[in-house]
Amino acid sequence: MPSATLKIFLIAIHTSLAGLLYGLDTGSIGPVTQMVQFSNSVGHLTSTIQGVYVASILLSAALSSLCSGYVADRISRKYGILTGSLLVIIGTVISSSARNFTALICARLITGIGQGQSISVVTVYLCEIAPQNIRGALACMIQLLITIGIAVGYFVAYASANIHNSLAWRVPFIAQACMATILASGMAFMPFSPRWLVQHGRIDDARKVLQKMRDSDSVESELQSIQNSLEQSENEKRASYSEMFQKRYIKRTLLGIFLMSFQQLTGIDVILYYAPILFTQAGFTSQRAAFLASGVSGIINLVFTIPAQIWVDKWGRKFPLIAGGLGMVACFMGVGALYASHGGKVDGDVYLEGKGPQWAVIILIYLFVANFSWSWAVVGKIYACEIIPTRLRAKACAVQQLSNWLVNFAVALTAPLFLRASPSGPYFFFGSTTLFTVTICWLFMPETSGKSLEEIEGLFELRPRLHVEEMEVE
Repeated sequence: MPSATLKIFLIAIHTSLAGLLYGLDTGSIGPVTQMVQFSNSVGHLTSTIQGVYVASILLSAALSSLCSGYVADRISRKYGILTGSLLVIIGTVISSSARNFTALICARLITGIGQGQSISVVTVYLCEIAPQNIRGALACMIQLLITIGIAVGYFVAYASANIHNSLAWRVPFIAQACMATILASGMAFMPFSPRWLVQHGRIDDARKVLQKMRDSDSVESELQSIQNSLEQSENEKRASYSEMFQKRYIKRTLLGIFLMSFQQLTGIDVILYYAPILFTQAGFTSQRAAFLASGVSGIINLVFTIPAQIWVDKWGRKFPLIAGGLGMVACFMGVGALYASHGGKVDGDVYLEGKGPQWAVIILIYLFVANFSWSWAVVGKIYACEIIPTRLRAKACAVQQLSNWLVNFAVALTAPLFLRASPSGPYFFFGSTTLFTVTICWLFMPETSGKSLEEIEGLFELRPRLHVEEMEVE
């Protein structure tokens, strides 16, 4: 691997620690709320209160992600990630030392502000520093780190559950605080985005950054391409949130928002946040067995993300979303059918009769996670980011991430009640929304793999120009 490419991958790994932080929280928060030690410290949580606590981080993350576009444009992608990681440090330190539920909610909201900002900005940053031939692999680095974090988070909680005092549920938050400190410390040594530098008139600085991350022969041509792309709009007003909904950009804006929103309506976060509940309903009777089964889903999530990390630029963008989506539909419809025929409720608790159906449900849940991991987990974020022009990218990605967080919040808030209210309903619902999403991808997604960010802009504007030319000929 050339030294410049290796350097880019190291940069991507470090900045993607923002994803690792999110994964650590996602993997551990469900088991934490199920711990007896947690209940002894802050009191028993009803399904509603559990949903509020788990989802509160997503609400504040949604709000901060909307502001992240302004922050990324104003102080740079680099410092946007840094300030987000500092907020995560504050939130997780408060969580690890909290003595009541009110303090935990406040801490979770602060953590969400930091996570919403840093994750939104990292996605933009990675797309902008990557050469086009490895942009997919680089941009999905954050998803790889998220899956590593989820797996580690499950097993940190599984191990700390053996501690017989409140340290059992505090350890996962301590681990997050340590990782956030590493991220914040390393950001001082990260380069600025060359596209952000050009956008702010720092051409020489952008050239220096590109010289460190590219072959010398390609630096000037790429720099010129970036300048040309930005100069097309130099006489226009400063990029605004309203501009992305104008006629020229609205199709790609809505497509990006749709993809980021419906990614959460696949139902993946029901599994990631509430895996202990799912596996308990499917037949695991002990807390530790349910925690361990949750950890296995985290490992599957990680393992099946790796092929996508390697081959995403060869597979393209459209194929994984459609094929992976159909696989998820089949899995959840199968689980729903098994609960409809062999499941029921006793005293408000969902049950599933028979060892065969129980193991079938567990296997189908694992297959669902595998299908999501190699497809939607990786490709959706990349595609939604790369179809947006440079001058609008930070703000558009902020709106996309806002929609993602808000839908995620709604799912996380209602999932505990939904899972306990209807044995089969959640699986049929999310299977149906995924099928709808796959249909939209098949009909409306142009392929962007292998094209530069500047070429993608032309791809979305090509059809209108051709239409005009055809009319003139007639």
